[in-house]
Amino acid sequence: MIKKRSEENYKISLGFMGGYGSKLYKVHGKNTRYVPIVGLVSKNFYILGTELGYKKELNSKISITGFSQLFGGVSLQGIGGTQLNNSDMEKGYKGINDRKTQIEFGFRLGYETKYQDIKLLTELRGGERGNSGKISVIKPIFVTKKLLIIPQINLTLLDSDMVDYYFGITEDEVNNPKNTKLNKIYNPNDFEFASSMGLTAKYNFTSKWSAFTIAEIQYIGSEVGDSPIVNSRTNYFIGLGLRYDF
Repeated sequence: MIKKRSEENYKISLGFMGGYGSKLYKVHGKNTRYVPIVGLVSKNFYILGTELGYKKELNSKISITGFSQLFGGVSLQGIGGTQLNNSDMEKGYKGINDRKTQIEFGFRLGYETKYQDIKLLTELRGGERGNSGKISVIKPIFVTKKLLIIPQINLTLLDSDMVDYYFGITEDEVNNPKNTKLNKIYNPNDFEFASSMGLTAKYNFTSKWSAFTIAEIQYIGSEVGDSPIVNSRTNYFIGLGLRYDF
């Protein structure tokens, strides 16, 4: 009886994803990412990758979640926060300061509209380097019993602290002899919006094995796009993974 109750209350999964995306920063080489994925989900508590949270269903339509993201920050492409090491930059930018991820704490509100199974999500999160908010529209589509497709639209708002930390240029960076392509300070003092469209698909081979793919394209505004270390205002990411559910 105890074993059965444990199986009903906890679901554990292990997986791996590889992906390729465009370059947000002016870095050299290919932007290929490999990410191990660990999941543990109970009725309320969950661990999904690097996010830990507690979710509570208030009623059939509304849910609230408190969570912590261990590698948060700017996540304009792919999954997880964007970390930048100056050694990865193109020649002429190698003297910039590293941009690191941050531990974030946040709150998420979900609302089931009951119209065409559309779900609305809104969240606020933040850490020592800045804060952000996001609104998402999600629609799960069960194509078959084995194939699930989830398109979504997102609108993200970054506060001025986060924009300045990840995309601003200081006087010390301009004066660094390694930064031959930086000739002026960049000090963004405003909020920034980023919009994105994504598609997630999952196919269940068996009751335990499944494959999934993620595709996302994002557009960032001028406060980020005008930064001398940003490569492009339009970014994309495509990933493919495999998961095993215990």
